[in-house]
Amino acid sequence: MRAVAGVWKKKGDDLKAKRNALFEKYARHPEEFHLALEIKKIDDEIAECTQHAEQERRSERSFSPAKKQLTPYK
Repeated sequence: MRAVAGVWKKKGDDLKAKRNALFEKYARHPEEFHLALEIKKIDDEIAECTQHAEQERRSERSFSPAKKQLTPYK
């Protein structure tokens, strides 16, 4: 399961790099509204990746064997 969460994290990191590059361009040319829309779309995709990665981590924790305390028989 950990590999799946890693895939979502990698995708999110790639999207963040793309978003940051677009934001730098938008900061230099704020009149280009289409860049703001692209940034918004990428932000939404980043949020989805983050959510998927977190779900994978939670499911990984819930499926991992919990340490059980053994009680002695009386």
